[in-house]
Amino acid sequence: MQLNQIYKSDIDRDINGVIQVAQNDEEIIEQELREYIVTKELRRHFNTFLNNYEKSINAPTNKIGVWISGFFGSGKSHFLKILSYLLSNEIVAGKHTVDYFTDKFDDPMMFAQLERCVSVPTDTILFNIDSKSPINKDKTAILRVFAKVFYEYRGFYGDDLKVAKLEQFIEKTGKAEAFRAKFKEVNGTEWEESRDAFAFYEDDIVEVLMSTLDKKKDENGFIRYTLNKVIECAYGFDD
Repeated sequence: MQLNQIYKSDIDRDINGVIQVAQNDEEIIEQELREYIVTKELRRHFNTFLNNYEKSINAPTNKIGVWISGFFGSGKSHFLKILSYLLSNEIVAGKHTVDYFTDKFDDPMMFAQLERCVSVPTDTILFNIDSKSPINKDKTAILRVFAKVFYEYRGFYGDDLKVAKLEQFIEKTGKAEAFRAKFKEVNGTEWEESRDAFAFYEDDIVEVLMSTLDKKKDENGFIRYTLNKVIECAYGFDD
């Protein structure tokens, strides 16, 4: 018998030496979930997280936040990535994420607690902050990054929070599709292709908003005034 025959998995398979957020192919995710080992130390961290997460389900609170710290190479990113997979509990290679952990905990009660936590519908947004942060960092840089990624996740233009705020407003009115269709009719281009030059199409946007909001005219310049305020500031950010 050769040594490679005594191992459960193929020793010639590709193995990622470093866990990366951008590696999100289903094949890679399936391998990460299948081969993840819950060590004694990780079991303790899972226990801490699940206990507090479950408390927030039973007694909703605004005191939410988790800080993961450790030495370089200690597995922080890997642990965080696995948590994001579990909380979203999406189907990977034909089965839910949580099902990959059926035999990873030596305590059935702990797995039952995990099932309880992931039963709450949850969206997870996993990203590398360095790849999303602006070059000219300031005291609001981290807030900008979180806002940018959040809006992008919702389909808005995260590169400019003012535009994202406008899109969010239009979305709330239920006229998003009508707005996009009318903008293409008036401007000749798709909204998603032109929104990065938002300020240059003020007249077109006002006309489109008047149409989609069923306004025959811009009474007292309200739409144009509101649009200008959106351009000037959004959520306290001046970009």
